[in-house]
Amino acid sequence: MPVKRLRLAGLLLVLGFGIADARAEGVVNQQISFTSNDGAVLAGTLTLPGGMVEKVPALVLLQGSGPTDRDGNQPPVMRTDLLRQLAEGLAQKGIATLRYDKRGMHANAAGLPVDPKDYADYFAWQRFVDDAYAAYAFLRSQSSVDLNKVGLAGHSEGGMITLDLAHRLQEREKPVALVLLATAGRPLDAIVREQLERQLGALKPPQKRAFLAENDRVVQAIRDTGKVPEKLPQALNGLYPVYSGPFWQAQLRLDPAELARRYAGPVLLVQGDADIQISAERDAVALDRALQARSSDDHTLILLPRTSHNLKSMQDAKDPGYAGEIDPALTERIAVWLLSKTVTP
Repeated sequence: MPVKRLRLAGLLLVLGFGIADARAEGVVNQQISFTSNDGAVLAGTLTLPGGMVEKVPALVLLQGSGPTDRDGNQPPVMRTDLLRQLAEGLAQKGIATLRYDKRGMHANAAGLPVDPKDYADYFAWQRFVDDAYAAYAFLRSQSSVDLNKVGLAGHSEGGMITLDLAHRLQEREKPVALVLLATAGRPLDAIVREQLERQLGALKPPQKRAFLAENDRVVQAIRDTGKVPEKLPQALNGLYPVYSGPFWQAQLRLDPAELARRYAGPVLLVQGDADIQISAERDAVALDRALQARSSDDHTLILLPRTSHNLKSMQDAKDPGYAGEIDPALTERIAVWLLSKTVTP
């Protein structure tokens, strides 16, 4: 099946239940918790269409990197509400979603190990993939959800987790579809180096080369040993915490384009052309080509003009693209696409 390329004009990406609320019209939010493979209990929000009369399709929504919460925010610095808006918009179209806070953060902060020596294992890449699987299994177990119509949707780093998890799942558990929002199409070291190079724009060329060489040294050491080097430039401390070696090593080994190529199912790519973190020209194109190379291609690429990494309209080049609502046309397009892939024969 040929790939569909769309440009949306005008688009300026045992368990406990709590009290349900309905902040958005026609939407029911249930505060839930589920248990991951290592016993970590993770709090989240199950968002359902209001007035359901039959089982519905559903998506697990996976957020981007760092201390991003279930709604797509990093308070108090960044507030986008990307995943909350997407969840509520999809519910209004008849699609359920589950999103959750990361382990050791936000509502799950109490689960953080007391001894920092345990952080390396607690925050290993595999743990985050396991958490996503636990969320996926929880969502499939819900009486309101059709377990054969559950997919995975990831934003940025969440897209990498989506691809990794989809690759690991057995055939009987395969997600019905993948939605990759502003997701890397190249190995992580290339993405990080590109982002650093842009941030170092004010430095003189020799200084920039020296700093990038130091980053390359750190990346290679992590790749080889799974440990962050003891001697680290101060400017890189935040990027490579001492406990993050296993997390980085596993992620550096991933080739997202290859993982995408291996997934035998429908894939939706959504990418803003003003994204300064993930490149429409390099990452979206790499994923697009990989998906086209599959023996049975079924994917759609949506390119969003003047749209940021967080899938928000940008007024100008200085606009960080955090604020505002997701364009309803985008939510509509995602919903229509997913529903078309979950029609019962």
